[in-house]
Amino acid sequence: MTTASAGGRAKKQVSAEVRREQLVAAALRVMKKEGIAAATTRAICAEAGMPHGAFHYCFRSKRELYAALLSTDMNITFGEAWPTVVPTADPADSIRTLLRAYWSTVQEDPETQLVLSELVNLALREPELSELPRWEHRTYLEKVVSHIERYADEAHLELTVDVRALAEMVISALGGVVSSWLSHRDDAVALRTLDGFAAAFATLTRPRRAG
Repeated sequence: MTTASAGGRAKKQVSAEVRREQLVAAALRVMKKEGIAAATTRAICAEAGMPHGAFHYCFRSKRELYAALLSTDMNITFGEAWPTVVPTADPADSIRTLLRAYWSTVQEDPETQLVLSELVNLALREPELSELPRWEHRTYLEKVVSHIERYADEAHLELTVDVRALAEMVISALGGVVSSWLSHRDDAVALRTLDGFAAAFATLTRPRRAG
């Protein structure tokens, strides 16, 4: 969609959704460089190259912005790894492939993980933001449940534990590995730990019985 500018040239209109995405990206950049406290609405709009009023056009509050930022972590998926997972392979190998695929995205951008961890801690301390961590966890849990169900279906496996219980284990394992790695930054230790979790999770599966 375009409109005519004062000089007669066509000016492209940017949708509210695109502006939201640009503001979220700008907020993340500000937070990575200067910390969460520095991410005022004015600083975020300046980073995005937008007038200050654009923020309240796209977000009703900073709470909405924080929710959008927390969704960044949930958008890390195992999707790119699926083509490399062979359904007939040993479950430990396949699960290791999926966990390492997630890990590679974390390893590429540790600063984002630091910001997201700080955001969760902030929300836990602020009554008006306290619902955000619960919302993030519920949403993330549903995504992991869907990944597990997809893998079990494609690999013709059944679980020996409830799928949601296993999803909670996966989330706890990934969160723990990320938290530890942010402290020690030893890639080899993180990978060995993930591989250990993959082997453990594989013991909670078995071949699906016929019929």
